[in-house]
Amino acid sequence: MNHSDFWLNKTLPQLLQENVEADPDGPAVLWNEGRLSWSELDDRSSRVATGLSQIGVQPGDVVTCQLANRPEFLVLHHALAKCGAIFNPVHMAYRGVEAQHIVDFPESTLMVVGPSVKGFSYLDLALEIKQRLPRLERIIAVGESGPDEVIPFEQLEQTPAQGLPAEPQPDDPFMMFFTSGTTASPKATLHTYNMRLTNSWICARDMGIQKDDGMLCPSPLSHLWGLLNYWSSVIQGCPQVLLERYTPEEFRRTVSRGKTTVIVGAPAHAMDLLAAPSLDAEILSKIRRFALSGTTCPSQLVGRMREQLPNCKPIVFWGMTEMGGAFYTRPEDPPEIIEHMVGRASGPCLVAVVDEKGQSLSAGQEGELTVKSPFSIVAYFKNPEATEKSITSDGWFRTGDLGKMDEAGNIQILGRKKELINRGGVKFLPQNVEEVLLRHPAVQMAAMVGMPDDRLGERNACFVVPAAGGGPPSLEELCRLLEKEGTSKFMWPERLEIVESLPLTPTGKIQRAVLREQL
Repeated sequence: MNHSDFWLNKTLPQLLQENVEADPDGPAVLWNEGRLSWSELDDRSSRVATGLSQIGVQPGDVVTCQLANRPEFLVLHHALAKCGAIFNPVHMAYRGVEAQHIVDFPESTLMVVGPSVKGFSYLDLALEIKQRLPRLERIIAVGESGPDEVIPFEQLEQTPAQGLPAEPQPDDPFMMFFTSGTTASPKATLHTYNMRLTNSWICARDMGIQKDDGMLCPSPLSHLWGLLNYWSSVIQGCPQVLLERYTPEEFRRTVSRGKTTVIVGAPAHAMDLLAAPSLDAEILSKIRRFALSGTTCPSQLVGRMREQLPNCKPIVFWGMTEMGGAFYTRPEDPPEIIEHMVGRASGPCLVAVVDEKGQSLSAGQEGELTVKSPFSIVAYFKNPEATEKSITSDGWFRTGDLGKMDEAGNIQILGRKKELINRGGVKFLPQNVEEVLLRHPAVQMAAMVGMPDDRLGERNACFVVPAAGGGPPSLEELCRLLEKEGTSKFMWPERLEIVESLPLTPTGKIQRAVLREQL
């Protein structure tokens, strides 16, 4: 595969400078009542880059941060790029062992943390990690004071800028992400500018992102899905609308301010927006695109979006931390593709559906999805065992997702191999049942998992989040619906748990392992 013809061949500092030159006073970042122009973002990040350089940050250093979706996250991101350092974000939900692993594994010497949230101190967590990891030399705190050894982020922002500490190149690594899957321990992935920015450029082009858009990502910027959205806005020169901490109410308030025309999130975010009792029709009419990723998207949800967001084109994405956006629907696709598929490959990506022996299957046959992409990692960072399990010798990535592909290259996701429920030796994907259960008016969200059983190996347990405004469904009601819809009886739930919410990963995937532990 010849990749030389499509690389963007630009770095984040170069893209920021292009926006400064083209529109210095134009909005780069918007939040609540706040605003950063391109020139202000450039100035603040240059000051922080100089301060970081003065305390010893060198090209190639891995700097870890645990920050919410706030302006300082993006200022730090640009500052580290100007230093030639590697940005290693940690999800806000991570605590103790999880956070320490992400600091320790890449040998970070510096950690940046934000203010306390709901009584939990991220600064105290960082100080505890520092005591256990002598290699972690410095801690920088945003919006919170600490011991003398802690450097205030505001102090770095007051450092007089002295030009770029480094001149990164397009093939230099600049990001590290740890996987946030539902079944395995996090694995580290390393990404170059060309890998990630070219992927973002192609995705933005195919989505039809424009300079006068406002892009809002309710997912964490600490995940690749969130930053892919941000890089797209930098490439297109449009502002990023920040939502610091996600709640359905705050999400709706942010949208209601009227600055958002493109939303990049998960199906749960769309459900929350559509569940609002009243949102101004004029505000909703401004939303042009709503990209959905992170988990299988119910077809009914896409249909509701098309009905309730009159000018919006839903776009269904599939991607992984290891490769970014691999395939997705296009705005011009017909409703039946958008409602049932995850679209076609992005740019030069190749997709194959294979059997258990790794042999390619014909269109319409079900198997494991494999991807060969220049945007994909070639190996996990310092993890040859995981690399050998996931990446073939000729560069195909085994995704672990089951699916099938039609003659036009459109892909349908059927579920994860590891999510199969094995009831008495008969295996099925829980998503097939969940899709039907979501048609019940009393069901907002549903998740099926296997529960241990001495005789059958597993039986079927179902977790349901009831829809607002009514009582929860009964197990008998759900089974009657499944019978009416023709679902085989061995797939019906045998135990029902009513819950207020489902445990989700930062990108909206259901954490089925957590649900199994609750049984």
